[in-house]
Parts: sequence; structure tokens; C-alpha cells
Amino acid sequence: MMIIHDLSTDGDDPPAFVALRDIRLKCENGFDYSGPRGDKLRKNYPDIAPQLHPQPPAAVFKAAHAAAHTMGWAIAAAVEGEGRIEATATTRLLRFKDDVIIRIRAADLGTRLDIRSTSRIGGGDLGANAKRIRAFLLELNKHLKTNT
Repeated sequence: MMIIHDLSTDGDDPPAFVALRDIRLKCENGFDYSGPRGDKLRKNYPDIAPQLHPQPPAAVFKAAHAAAHTMGWAIAAAVEGEGRIEATATTRLLRFKDDVIIRIRAADLGTRLDIRSTSRIGGGDLGANAKRIRAFLLELNKHLKTNT
């Protein structure tokens, strides 16, 4: 398994930061997506993939926003009309700041959700971004189940 500092459920069209853009431009790891794409993403992270939900985008947005709060992330932007949530997660041990963006779009028969988690510093993250994405997706599903 690869250990990288930038990971998205959509490596070919990763969500782009808007509210956190200036912070990302100034940090060591920059703004542009540098994580795995295509087959490399699917091979190394088969479970880190776009999420399809039968609920409408508004319901998925509400659940994603609630899940981000439950995760303890500092929300930088939550723009339902754009289907965009941006937040900063702080690691427990060393208090590193990692940025997260969630993109929610209408899809056939429901909603597609993509998430990107990226570290501000360092070439590797010891698997923190993959763990964060997995934990968020589990939390999202809990919120979706309680609201259906």
C-alpha cells in the first residue's frame, strides 16, 4: 500500500479547494492534487472510491455536514448550492493540520459524493488520509441511515 500525503475518491477529477485555496497555496504540499490516479488509485486503495447514494443531494449534503462536525473538523465552508464542504482536521498526537474537501453532485438515481484529504506538510502521512476518508464514509452512512 502506498503512503502518500494527498488522497481522493476521484483521483482523475479530485475536488478542488476554494475556501482553503490560499492556505493550500502557502503550505509545503501546495494546492494541486498529487495523489494516485486511475488504476494506481484503484489498485492501492480499492475502497477509496466515489460514493453513490440513493438520497437527493440536499439530504447527502446535510448528512455530510453533520458527519464532518461529528468528526471534529473545523468547517471552513459549507456551500450547499455548490455541493462543497471544506474543513481542516487536526491530528491528535502532533497537531498537524490536514485539509478535507467534500464534493456532492447529482447523479443517476441519486447523489455522488467525493472526498479528498490532504496533509499540509510532509511527503507521507502514515496512512492518516486514507483512515480519515474511511472514518468519514462510515460516519456519513450512520447519518444517512438515521435520516431515512
